[in-house]
Amino acid sequence: MANDAVADIRDRLDIVDLVQQYVPGLKRTGRSFKGLCPFHQEKTPSFVVFADSQNFHCFGCGKGGDLFTFFMLIEGVEFREALRDLAVRAGVELQQGGFVTPQQDEHRARLVNANDLAATWFHHILTKAPQGEAGRTLLNERGISDEMVERFRLGFAPDSWELLLNFLGSRSIEPDLALEAGLIQERRSGDGHYDRFRNRFMFPISNRDGEVVGFGGRAIGDDTPKYLNSPQTTVFDKSSLVYGLDLARESIRNAEEVVIVEGYMDVIAAHQFGHENVVASMGTALTEAQVSQVRRGAKRIVMALDADAAGQMATLRGLETMTDSMGSEDEQRKTNAFGIVRFERKLKTEIAIAQMPEGKDPDDVLRQNADDWPTLIKRAQPFLDFTIDILTADVGVDDARGKSEAVHRIAPLFRQITDRVVQAHYVGELARKLRLDERIVLSEIRRTNMAGRERSLRREVSRESEHVDGRARERTNENYLTALLLRHHQLTEDIVATVPLDDIHDARNRAILGTIASEDLAGMTAEQFVVGLDEEIADHADYLLSSLEGRPEQFPGQIRTETTQILSNLGKERFGFLLRGLQGDLREAEQRQDSDAIELLKEQLRSLAERHGRYNPPVSPYFKDSRSPAR
Repeated sequence: MANDAVADIRDRLDIVDLVQQYVPGLKRTGRSFKGLCPFHQEKTPSFVVFADSQNFHCFGCGKGGDLFTFFMLIEGVEFREALRDLAVRAGVELQQGGFVTPQQDEHRARLVNANDLAATWFHHILTKAPQGEAGRTLLNERGISDEMVERFRLGFAPDSWELLLNFLGSRSIEPDLALEAGLIQERRSGDGHYDRFRNRFMFPISNRDGEVVGFGGRAIGDDTPKYLNSPQTTVFDKSSLVYGLDLARESIRNAEEVVIVEGYMDVIAAHQFGHENVVASMGTALTEAQVSQVRRGAKRIVMALDADAAGQMATLRGLETMTDSMGSEDEQRKTNAFGIVRFERKLKTEIAIAQMPEGKDPDDVLRQNADDWPTLIKRAQPFLDFTIDILTADVGVDDARGKSEAVHRIAPLFRQITDRVVQAHYVGELARKLRLDERIVLSEIRRTNMAGRERSLRREVSRESEHVDGRARERTNENYLTALLLRHHQLTEDIVATVPLDDIHDARNRAILGTIASEDLAGMTAEQFVVGLDEEIADHADYLLSSLEGRPEQFPGQIRTETTQILSNLGKERFGFLLRGLQGDLREAEQRQDSDAIELLKEQLRSLAERHGRYNPPVSPYFKDSRSPAR
């Protein structure tokens, strides 16, 4: 089972959305969400979901973990069932395959580092060096502020063949690595390399976590192509990346809305004028992977694109592509061109279209009259209305064949509407626009051969890449602790019994540690133990064991000391994380002067102090905190 499926599911599903399906009263409190714990009886909410870190914790019963852990606890299933059920919800295909090795993780990190160094160099050229004058001129012409230059790490590639190559070499980046990262190209003669980007304004492209994985370069003057992107690499896949998402995540969650534009400059202009929930699809038709990225935290997706007819039709194709993100119940990955309604229903995300004034793009609108932007977005047309308008716009009153074609094209979409009132509304809208009797339209929709029509539409929709690179995993204290206890389970039998499983985030680590603690493994090697695990857990266990390869030999006492220390560090990390979250919420409650929330948070702080008291500093006789006695 491909280990990256777990990372893909975490990327595509939001723990807040998952928990709200089981805890209807979950409400936002500052940066987190709170509600009554589903795992024990309580009258005062002590169950907290941390949106930023995508995990949960109950200050009453102590249960906590990630979305896999929550699903396993709430549904009473093992990790295998949780993985399969959540994969269906996320539209992730579970395939047989190997896991990501530490060596692959390390190589990926080197590629990211090379890109980051290049971004720093491009930025220096733009802001400090004489060679960046042309880029600074463009900044002035487009009215880009210094703050945006820093925020987006904008840069400039000088009109030179080897300056970047030489810089990377001075930072110990070998040409082969720079070539693989897409920063340089090999000469046709095969003798040496040269810079890929020359005389171009540079836009570093980051993944959701803020790692620079590639670039977009805009030509200065009449050079072609106008835009040149990094080639496909291990870390850069244009079809799965969304420009500006790393900077927009918090604003998207706060607004519960994401606005998708086409260009880099559109995103920068929006952020400059205070609209930070705006991202770009980088000029590509919207893909499954991109939709899965942006919909986390957003109840509404607004596509703000140019108003010309070609742009509108491209938008329609993009909307059709969005259905790949869900697919049918039994064919998760197949294209289903008019399944947008199902996409909205399953992901609880509204899709709308905001049309710019004729002849203008979002950058123009924002710079000419930024005050118009919120109104344009607010008035975005629900995609059903937009689709009907597009497909009926050129149908004349006397065009019988055009009317028939329009009904047949829209029919599959209407067939997906489960709410009969909504369906009746749109049937009426379509009938009115085509000047037909509603009964005829409804009858034709019911008669339409759904399967045949969808196969026809599939051929019209461009095939998008389904490859999504798995996110590399860090060797966290939790992973490291699990690896040590697995490798040396006989030596650390008493230690594993003291691990508080509720403090273990990753459900796979929890399953491994729980099995070690509950079963008799006498005489069994770690490898023999892994063979007996479920395949989904075994892949992760193999990864953990391989992460320990190459370590120097240690005496038993050293192993036990290190394991105990890592366990202590893990507890401190968990305590610190929960403490910071509560303290942040408490500050916000005090600013709002919300006395009920303040009292609740103080009680939760006291509960946390009692549960993790060994990590608390002693009460100060000079400075008051929540533990200080009332005077």
